[in-house]
Amino acid sequence: MSAFKQLTTRDVTIAPFSANKGFNFSGSAITASNVGIDIFQGVNPQISTMSEFSNPTGLISTQNTTGVYNSAKQLYYSNFLLDSKGDTVPTASLLPGVLPSDNIAYGPANAPRYENYLQSSLVQSRNFPTDAGVDITTVSIPQKLYGENIVPTTFKLNYFSGVSTFYVIDDGEGNLIAYEMVGIPTGTILGQIFYSHGIAVFTTSSLTVMGDKVRVSSLALNSINISFSSSITIYEHQYKCMISENEFGYSQNPSIISSSLDLTGSQNDVYYDFATGSYFDPYITTVGLYNENSDLLAVAKLSYPTPVSKFCDTTILVNFDT
Repeated sequence: MSAFKQLTTRDVTIAPFSANKGFNFSGSAITASNVGIDIFQGVNPQISTMSEFSNPTGLISTQNTTGVYNSAKQLYYSNFLLDSKGDTVPTASLLPGVLPSDNIAYGPANAPRYENYLQSSLVQSRNFPTDAGVDITTVSIPQKLYGENIVPTTFKLNYFSGVSTFYVIDDGEGNLIAYEMVGIPTGTILGQIFYSHGIAVFTTSSLTVMGDKVRVSSLALNSINISFSSSITIYEHQYKCMISENEFGYSQNPSIISSSLDLTGSQNDVYYDFATGSYFDPYITTVGLYNENSDLLAVAKLSYPTPVSKFCDTTILVNFDT
């Protein structure tokens, strides 16, 4: 015997919320199979025969140094090559006319470009080295770790270069800044972090050659510590299962059935007398959620058997996250 009741959209509530998780990795744990953080060196040769000066880079996957440099330049810095505040482009104000031929443009006016994955609405300052032979270092965190994005202000990197120790944090606006370091004022911008991509790019100081150091020396890798928090959106589903006072007045528990043989010798399922009277109050122990094809999708177990009231509605809230 089955007991079904159809739910409406008023009975279902879906609420999103962000869940964060912190990570901390040091040394060889950074490149472990269950982590997979990679560090690449980028180099700008600025000559016609780039392949001659392009070397392999990466701790897990192999890239070439010229490709790493050009990728970072195109994706994140192409509009900051002439001005650290953003290159400007001429624009014009349009006064529409009755016909397209009647439109009047006033200008030109200069406006900044904002195509390069800005991390906030504040005016950002980015400096990207373009001289021949300059280096950058890119730290790539896999999506399985950062989820939807790295939580701003949670990224930290410590690195001993053999001469000095670098303590780097992000300022929450997409900048990687120095703090508590000898020889570099606190707040000095050392590069940028792109939260939604899990990418950190170092464009100044000795950190620009960190990618090359860690590739050739395990001691350099062991001197790195990286920590951050990831963010992912989880959806909480709540189903309100309401039982009216005149519904579900019977039980599906087989213990209320007396199995016996009838006069023909066939199995005869008969309810015990106590389950057929008006005083019988069934208890609820399990709630199942089905789709329109009657496929069971989820099962909820109550913490203790709950009686169905004969005098008022009974409401059971089923919550689960996806």
